[in-house]
Amino acid sequence: MAAPPPSIARPVLVPVSQLVDLTALGVDGRPPSRRRIRAALPRGWVLEPDGLHARRDLRLFFREAWILIVGLTVFGSVGLAFLWGAMPRGWAGIGRLAMLLVVLTLVGGWVAPAITRALLRGSRSPD
Repeated sequence: MAAPPPSIARPVLVPVSQLVDLTALGVDGRPPSRRRIRAALPRGWVLEPDGLHARRDLRLFFREAWILIVGLTVFGSVGLAFLWGAMPRGWAGIGRLAMLLVVLTLVGGWVAPAITRALLRGSRSPD
């Protein structure tokens, strides 16, 4: 089995200084505390234990996934209802449905990898 891409195997670490202004967070010339750095990080970033680097928080994708699931369920059900009413009965309907599934599979096989590549490319660069 092939090894996963490096972006999946290891999180990409970004220096905290690229995400927030550490000098503005400090108090009386002292370096900022970890709590202040965590609070100042942009949404979706997590401070690493070393306190010098941050990485993307992948839990954000799972926390927001309910929107995708509800949208797919609702709009898929509405689309299925329209398709059910518009399809002819008999062999003509079965042939048309088979052709629709083949086209959907081909388009999905092209679009899904493109979206995955875009998401992985976006997770490597800081906002």
